[in-house]
Amino acid sequence: MFEVEKPRKFHYEPRFYDPEKEKWEALKKKYAIEQERKEKLQNSEETNGESNGEKDDLAYFEERLRTLDRQKRQQSSRLSWKDLFRKREMPTFNYQPRFSGQGAVRQSETSDTAATGQGEAANDELTQKYSQPKHRIKIHRRFDISDPDYMKPISGTKIIFYCFLVFILLTFIFAF
Repeated sequence: MFEVEKPRKFHYEPRFYDPEKEKWEALKKKYAIEQERKEKLQNSEETNGESNGEKDDLAYFEERLRTLDRQKRQQSSRLSWKDLFRKREMPTFNYQPRFSGQGAVRQSETSDTAATGQGEAANDELTQKYSQPKHRIKIHRRFDISDPDYMKPISGTKIIFYCFLVFILLTFIFAF
C-alpha cells in the first residue's frame, strides 16, 4: 500500500539528549581523574621522603627474592637425560581426621557435660561408630596407586637387557 524502505529502519532521537553537555561531562570526568592521580603522586612523594631508606631496603629485598624464585623456577624447568631415570615418588598427605578417637577423648575431658556417665557412654559410642576396622580388606588392583613403588621408573639396566633380548629374538627369527 505505502512505499516503505527495506530493510525497515528504526531511528530514535531522545528528547532530552544534549551532545554538547555529554562532551563537557566527559571532559570534567577526565580532568577529575587526572587531578586525583596528581594528588596521589604528591602524597606518595611526601611519604617517600620520610622513609626513603626503608623503602629502598624493602624494594631491594623484594627484587632479590623475585630473582631467586625466577632462578629456581628456571632450574626446575630444565630437563636432562638423567631425569628420565630419576626416582619418582607419589606425594604424601598427612591427613588427620577430626573425628578420630583421640579428638573425641580430648573434647570429653574439656567439657563439663562429659563428666557424667551418659556423656562418656555417648562419646564411646561415637568413637566406635566412626573408628575404622582394625583388619581392613585390601583390594589388590593391577595398578594400585597406594603402592609406594607405583611411580618408580624401570631401571636403565632392565631396559637395556630387555632391548638386547628382543634384538636376539628378532635376529633368530629373521636368520632362519
